[in-house]
Amino acid sequence: GISSKEVDIINFESVNNYFQNNNADVVINLCGFNYDSFIHKIDQSNIDNITKILDINIIGSLNITSCALNQMRKNNFGRIILISSVLSRKIQLGTGVYSASKAFIDSLVKMASAENITKGITCNSIRLGYWGEGMCERMPPNIQENVINSIPLKRWGRIEELYSTIEYLIKTEYITGQNIEI
Repeated sequence: GISSKEVDIINFESVNNYFQNNNADVVINLCGFNYDSFIHKIDQSNIDNITKILDINIIGSLNITSCALNQMRKNNFGRIILISSVLSRKIQLGTGVYSASKAFIDSLVKMASAENITKGITCNSIRLGYWGEGMCERMPPNIQENVINSIPLKRWGRIEELYSTIEYLIKTEYITGQNIEI
Protein backbone atom coordinates (compact mmCIF):
# COMPACT_ATOMS: atom_id res chain seq x y z
CA GLY A 1 0.00 0.00 0.00
CA ILE A 2 0.91 3.63 -0.44
CA SER A 3 1.04 6.03 2.43
CA SER A 4 1.15 9.80 2.33
CA LYS A 5 4.67 9.56 3.72
CA GLU A 6 5.82 7.76 0.55
CA VAL A 7 3.87 9.61 -2.13
CA ASP A 8 2.63 13.17 -2.49
CA ILE A 9 -0.65 12.47 -4.31
CA ILE A 10 -0.96 16.01 -5.61
CA ASN A 11 2.44 15.68 -7.33
CA PHE A 12 1.99 13.77 -10.58
CA GLU A 13 5.66 12.76 -10.82
CA SER A 14 5.65 11.39 -7.26
CA VAL A 15 2.60 9.25 -7.97
CA ASN A 16 3.83 8.19 -11.40
CA ASN A 17 7.22 7.14 -10.01
CA TYR A 18 5.50 5.04 -7.36
CA PHE A 19 3.42 3.12 -9.90
CA GLN A 20 6.33 2.69 -12.30
CA ASN A 21 8.30 1.02 -9.50
CA ASN A 22 5.45 -0.97 -7.91
CA ASN A 23 3.03 -3.37 -9.55
CA ALA A 24 -0.35 -2.57 -7.99
CA ASP A 25 -3.34 -4.73 -8.95
CA VAL A 26 -5.61 -3.05 -6.42
CA VAL A 27 -5.63 0.65 -5.56
CA ILE A 28 -7.85 2.12 -2.87
CA ASN A 29 -7.64 5.88 -2.42
CA LEU A 30 -8.70 6.77 1.11
CA CYS A 31 -7.20 10.27 0.97
CA GLY A 32 -9.54 13.15 1.49
CA PHE A 33 -9.71 16.61 2.98
CA ASN A 34 -12.63 18.74 4.09
CA TYR A 35 -13.04 22.33 5.14
CA ASP A 36 -16.59 23.56 5.62
CA SER A 37 -17.50 26.95 4.23
CA PHE A 38 -20.48 28.53 2.60
CA ILE A 39 -19.64 29.24 -1.02
CA HIS A 40 -20.37 32.96 -0.66
CA LYS A 41 -17.88 33.12 2.24
CA ILE A 42 -14.91 31.89 0.23
CA ASP A 43 -12.31 34.62 0.18
CA GLN A 44 -8.58 35.15 0.54
CA SER A 45 -8.68 34.20 4.25
CA ASN A 46 -9.75 30.62 3.54
CA ILE A 47 -8.55 30.04 -0.03
CA ASP A 48 -5.67 27.84 1.16
CA ASN A 49 -8.15 25.36 2.67
CA ILE A 50 -10.33 25.47 -0.45
CA THR A 51 -7.27 24.82 -2.62
CA LYS A 52 -6.29 21.91 -0.37
CA ILE A 53 -9.74 20.33 -0.88
CA LEU A 54 -9.36 20.58 -4.64
CA ASP A 55 -5.75 19.39 -4.62
CA ILE A 56 -6.28 16.31 -2.45
CA ASN A 57 -9.79 15.28 -3.47
CA ILE A 58 -9.62 16.06 -7.20
CA ILE A 59 -5.99 16.31 -8.34
CA GLY A 60 -4.86 13.52 -5.97
CA SER A 61 -7.64 11.17 -7.10
CA LEU A 62 -6.95 11.96 -10.74
CA ASN A 63 -3.20 11.39 -10.35
CA ILE A 64 -3.67 8.07 -8.56
CA THR A 65 -6.27 6.85 -11.06
CA SER A 66 -4.30 7.90 -14.13
CA CYS A 67 -0.97 6.49 -12.98
CA ALA A 68 -2.48 3.25 -11.68
CA LEU A 69 -4.34 2.75 -14.96
CA ASN A 70 -1.13 2.99 -16.97
CA GLN A 71 0.31 0.05 -15.02
CA MET A 72 -2.93 -1.94 -14.86
CA ARG A 73 -3.54 -1.67 -18.61
CA LYS A 74 -0.18 -3.37 -19.23
CA ASN A 75 -1.30 -6.25 -16.98
CA ASN A 76 -4.88 -6.45 -18.32
CA PHE A 77 -6.18 -6.44 -14.77
CA GLY A 78 -6.88 -4.00 -11.97
CA ARG A 79 -9.25 -2.72 -9.33
CA ILE A 80 -9.52 0.97 -8.45
CA ILE A 81 -11.70 2.07 -5.56
CA LEU A 82 -11.95 5.75 -4.70
CA ILE A 83 -13.61 7.02 -1.56
CA SER A 84 -16.35 9.54 -2.18
CA SER A 85 -19.07 10.81 0.14
CA VAL A 86 -22.85 10.78 0.47
CA LEU A 87 -22.45 14.56 0.28
CA SER A 88 -21.71 14.20 -3.44
CA ARG A 89 -25.45 13.79 -3.95
CA LYS A 90 -26.92 15.19 -0.73
CA ILE A 91 -27.33 18.87 0.07
CA GLN A 92 -25.59 19.77 3.32
CA LEU A 93 -25.25 23.51 3.74
CA GLY A 94 -21.66 24.69 4.14
CA THR A 95 -20.09 21.74 2.30
CA GLY A 96 -20.30 23.03 -1.29
CA VAL A 97 -16.66 22.72 -2.36
CA TYR A 98 -16.13 19.41 -0.55
CA SER A 99 -19.36 17.98 -1.99
CA ALA A 100 -18.45 19.09 -5.51
CA SER A 101 -14.99 17.54 -5.18
CA LYS A 102 -16.56 14.21 -4.22
CA ALA A 103 -19.02 14.46 -7.13
CA PHE A 104 -15.95 14.76 -9.36
CA ILE A 105 -14.75 11.40 -7.98
CA ASP A 106 -18.12 9.79 -8.73
CA SER A 107 -17.92 10.98 -12.33
CA LEU A 108 -14.24 10.07 -12.67
CA VAL A 109 -14.87 6.41 -11.83
CA LYS A 110 -17.67 6.21 -14.39
CA MET A 111 -15.40 7.51 -17.14
CA ALA A 112 -12.36 5.47 -16.07
CA SER A 113 -14.54 2.37 -15.97
CA ALA A 114 -15.95 2.92 -19.45
CA GLU A 115 -12.47 3.53 -20.85
CA ASN A 116 -10.82 0.50 -19.21
CA ILE A 117 -13.28 -2.36 -18.64
CA THR A 118 -12.11 -4.14 -21.80
CA LYS A 119 -8.67 -4.30 -20.16
CA GLY A 120 -10.03 -6.19 -17.13
CA ILE A 121 -9.99 -3.09 -14.93
CA THR A 122 -12.87 -2.04 -12.71
CA CYS A 123 -13.22 1.37 -11.14
CA ASN A 124 -15.81 2.25 -8.50
CA SER A 125 -16.37 4.78 -5.76
CA ILE A 126 -17.69 4.24 -2.29
CA ARG A 127 -19.84 7.10 -1.06
CA LEU A 128 -19.15 6.99 2.63
CA GLY A 129 -21.97 7.95 4.90
CA TYR A 130 -21.46 8.66 8.56
CA TRP A 131 -18.82 6.75 10.50
CA GLY A 132 -17.76 6.68 14.13
CA GLU A 133 -14.30 7.83 13.10
CA GLY A 134 -12.74 10.61 11.06
CA MET A 135 -14.64 13.71 10.06
CA CYS A 136 -17.76 12.82 12.05
CA GLU A 137 -15.81 13.17 15.27
CA ARG A 138 -15.47 16.91 14.59
CA MET A 139 -19.22 17.47 14.51
CA PRO A 140 -20.77 19.21 17.52
CA PRO A 141 -22.63 16.73 19.79
CA ASN A 142 -26.09 18.08 18.86
CA ILE A 143 -25.32 17.61 15.13
CA GLN A 144 -23.99 14.09 15.80
CA GLU A 145 -27.25 13.23 17.56
CA ASN A 146 -29.33 14.55 14.63
CA VAL A 147 -27.23 12.57 12.15
CA ILE A 148 -27.47 9.33 14.12
CA ASN A 149 -31.24 9.78 14.39
CA SER A 150 -31.43 10.10 10.58
CA ILE A 151 -29.64 6.75 10.06
CA PRO A 152 -32.03 3.77 9.89
CA LEU A 153 -29.80 1.63 12.19
CA LYS A 154 -29.38 4.59 14.59
CA ARG A 155 -25.59 4.13 14.73
CA TRP A 156 -22.39 5.09 12.94
CA GLY A 157 -20.97 2.81 10.27
CA ARG A 158 -18.22 0.41 11.33
CA ILE A 159 -14.86 -0.09 9.68
CA GLU A 160 -15.65 -3.80 9.21
CA GLU A 161 -18.62 -2.82 7.05
CA LEU A 162 -16.40 -0.67 4.86
CA TYR A 163 -13.85 -3.48 4.62
CA SER A 164 -16.43 -6.04 3.48
CA THR A 165 -17.66 -3.67 0.75
CA ILE A 166 -14.11 -3.09 -0.48
CA GLU A 167 -13.40 -6.82 -0.40
CA TYR A 168 -16.49 -7.49 -2.52
CA LEU A 169 -15.50 -4.88 -5.11
CA ILE A 170 -12.03 -6.40 -5.36
CA LYS A 171 -13.38 -9.91 -5.93
CA THR A 172 -15.97 -9.12 -8.61
CA GLU A 173 -15.31 -8.07 -12.17
CA TYR A 174 -18.94 -7.41 -12.97
CA ILE A 175 -19.45 -4.26 -10.91
CA THR A 176 -17.73 -1.25 -12.40
CA GLY A 177 -18.42 2.45 -12.85
CA GLN A 178 -20.64 2.45 -9.79
CA ASN A 179 -20.98 4.82 -6.86
CA ILE A 180 -21.85 2.55 -3.97
CA GLU A 181 -23.30 4.26 -0.96
CA ILE A 182 -22.69 2.85 2.49
